[in-house]
Amino acid sequence: MRQLILIRHPATDLAGTFCGHSDPDLSAEGLVELHALQRRLERFPLDRLVSSDLLRARRCAEALSRQHGIQTTIRPAFREMHFGDWEGLRWEEIATRFPHQAQRWLRGYATFTPPHAESYAHFTARIGRAANEWLQDTSCATLAIVTHRGALQFLLQTYCGIDATAAWQLTSHHATALFCARAAGPDSPLTVRETWHPD
Repeated sequence: MRQLILIRHPATDLAGTFCGHSDPDLSAEGLVELHALQRRLERFPLDRLVSSDLLRARRCAEALSRQHGIQTTIRPAFREMHFGDWEGLRWEEIATRFPHQAQRWLRGYATFTPPHAESYAHFTARIGRAANEWLQDTSCATLAIVTHRGALQFLLQTYCGIDATAAWQLTSHHATALFCARAAGPDSPLTVRETWHPD
């Protein structure tokens, strides 16, 4: 049985914003969440650890790699979407400053790209290519990926067959760990067997 642990990075001081490619470090709250995550994964065997290159994910992955005695592979492909002119803004600010764009985003975020932002098609293509490397690598039994909420939602929908609403809910907490497994053949979907986040 192959296992995949999808991890959302702990909190930063930009929590609640469209953080995207902005690069804040973990906040004091995020460090507390990180320690709780380390305790949860303390005895969980990891073969490989892959992380987004953004600092908030990298800090988390580096702590886990030290704990488990393995190297972290840094993959910029697992970054969050770049939100262009919306970077660092809260939704309320976006809805006030860009009302027409905000409405188009709500009607179809997959087909509307905010000004100077990355398209959803480009975002999902780069994540899909990186994820497929593990799916095709039978030498890796257990992989942990430390990434961001948008990336996690796409992975859950694409590889676990979870709908968009459920994926949004499952990834709502920082430092969430989603334990997925594939028990059947290489073409079978992954199943989310456990969801954990700091209380």
